[in-house]
Amino acid sequence: MRRIEGRTIYVATAATILALIGGFTIGSIGLTNSTQNASGNFVSSSGAVTGVTYTSTVLGATSNPAPSASTGSAGAPQVVVTGANNFCANTCTAGDFAQIVTYTFTTSMTGSIQISIQVTASSGGGSATIYLKQAGTAVGGTVVLTWDVGTSTSTLTAVTLGVQQCSGATCP
Repeated sequence: MRRIEGRTIYVATAATILALIGGFTIGSIGLTNSTQNASGNFVSSSGAVTGVTYTSTVLGATSNPAPSASTGSAGAPQVVVTGANNFCANTCTAGDFAQIVTYTFTTSMTGSIQISIQVTASSGGGSATIYLKQAGTAVGGTVVLTWDVGTSTSTLTAVTLGVQQCSGATCP
């Protein structure tokens, strides 16, 4: 039988503890920029527009290339196209931490809609309003809104979403 020295046991124990702490630290980096949104915590959505459905809100990284801001306004909403419509709700930089909100729309969506998003965080929060409309020929797809939280550690505490039908140059 081979005898293991006490010093070897101490070194192995220290290495195990460091690995555990290191693993916890790596996990914590993600959590410091998380809404725990895998289960929908801290995210509230409201509004009911026929043909538009709130799908999900997840934490991720701003895509590369980063999406452009919507050019839509209440008077001239952005036209949605078939398939994926990707917009930045604020200023996006590729690779930054981002809150990514997805809506699904069907061909039954008519007229113009207003989507409002408000992010409350220890840094990088704010609000934005995006105006969209159905194309001349009814199409279906998704609207993905990216809220760039930035590169620094930030604790997200709330994401509030609203969708409503628009009429004319303003929304009710």
